[in-house]
Amino acid sequence: MAEQTGHAVAALQSRQAGLAQQYAAAVDADRALADVVTSAHTATLEGARRLDEIGAEIESAVQKFALFATDTPIGAREFHRFLTAKQREIIAVVAHARELAEAKKTALESLRSCYAEQ
Repeated sequence: MAEQTGHAVAALQSRQAGLAQQYAAAVDADRALADVVTSAHTATLEGARRLDEIGAEIESAVQKFALFATDTPIGAREFHRFLTAKQREIIAVVAHARELAEAKKTALESLRSCYAEQ
């Protein structure tokens, strides 16, 4: 009888150890998931803020250039240069967001197995 009790205790301890490992893995996965989501949120807000800032700069420039000589070749060229520079900034913000999205997607896919039924 003592031998059976010993096997039952050993089986119970083994199962408890396995569950403790699963719990620790789940906690680590939850932390990683929180980090991925938090950093993605922060980056999204920063990208939106930067695009809003660029939009405000363009709006301001449109008003200023309307007061100056945009109907002259030099004025039109300067305004064109300004708009081209702003377009490059917008492209850079969007490209960075796309790269970040791909990195976050990869990170999330790597966490998928941590949440699989066990």
